[in-house]
Amino acid sequence: MNQEIDMASVYRKQNRWWIHYKDGTGRWRDISTKADTKTAAKTMAKELEHKAERQQRGLDPIHDPRSRVTLGEVMDIWWKNYGSKLRSTTINLFAEKHIRKTLGSLALVEVTKDKIETFLSEKAETLAPRSVNHLRAHLRRLFNIAINKGLWLSVNPAKQVAKAKVPKKLNDYLRDEEVPRVLAALPAKQRPLFATAIHTGGRKGELLDLRKSDIDLKERTISICRSNENDTTKGGHADLLPIADELVPYLQEAIDTSPSELVFPDAKGNRQRHDVKLQKVLRKAMVKAGIVTGFLHICRKKKCGFKERRSNGAESQCPRCSKTLFVKGIPRPVRFHDLRHTTATLLLKAEVPLATVQRVLRHTDPSITSEIYGHLDLDDMRKAVNKLSFKPTGTSPLKLVR
Repeated sequence: MNQEIDMASVYRKQNRWWIHYKDGTGRWRDISTKADTKTAAKTMAKELEHKAERQQRGLDPIHDPRSRVTLGEVMDIWWKNYGSKLRSTTINLFAEKHIRKTLGSLALVEVTKDKIETFLSEKAETLAPRSVNHLRAHLRRLFNIAINKGLWLSVNPAKQVAKAKVPKKLNDYLRDEEVPRVLAALPAKQRPLFATAIHTGGRKGELLDLRKSDIDLKERTISICRSNENDTTKGGHADLLPIADELVPYLQEAIDTSPSELVFPDAKGNRQRHDVKLQKVLRKAMVKAGIVTGFLHICRKKKCGFKERRSNGAESQCPRCSKTLFVKGIPRPVRFHDLRHTTATLLLKAEVPLATVQRVLRHTDPSITSEIYGHLDLDDMRKAVNKLSFKPTGTSPLKLVR
């Protein structure tokens, strides 16, 4: 019934046939026609109705003087009013690199659903599905701003584009026996920062903003209240965490050696840069600790170019030029943020209650903690399945088979 109410209709007025229809913006309009007959007017009404439906679905643009605004101009509006206030500049840098270069000069009317699908399809050749979805989300965000500012009168075309399927995968983490090996392999000046990350589950931005006044070694508490040079954390609140006994000497060393109020500053006492390569430091330490997935054997002779991945790091000669090959360990792809996964996973594997782990990680919902950080490796599952025992004590199951 509602569909019939929304349908276009025709009527006679002042010796003319008029059409009553809903346009692409969802507004009802009445226009006069030059149709000679009611049948001709109905045909025109059907055409207008079809055109409006395509516009409402984002398949056709709505031509309006304001729609000549470019996507790049809307990006500028987003940055001025929203982006510049974010804790991190990652979103803006990502959008500038991928969106502005390809779509920034186009008028909004040209950035159609098909155009966006083609753009994202091309990006999928070099970007991971999750990154492609980030681009889609930002385009949707930009069009929402354009709609709210009255710069776009149609539906959001990015909303009509399906998300890319993201394969689920477990984040990697350091096993309990690997943690001391990695800490020992780290440069002495970096060791306290990584130890704090592992013992607290702190995010990089939170740790780099940590101040001496946030730490009470007497009461053994640490206050997490800032992130990325903002007075709030990702969760928007401050949290008080206990300091583990093993972490105390690391924090004491960091406080004693820091030349400023920051606990983990750079050599000059300033806050470390947002893009500091902590992942590179971590993986280098993993190689030094022997936590690798294989070895890359490389010939350093000019113009030889021999390179081969092997399972062992034994010294050998280049099969092309007989020069001794340089051996480089390949670490597991563990990121600095995976130290947070390490904290959660090792606590859960140690049978610490989920609610407690949730509070350590400062998640608002326990399901987030369980879904993202609840790793189960083969040994965990082996212990679980072996708890299913149905044979009588002291009896071999083979003897029961006839």
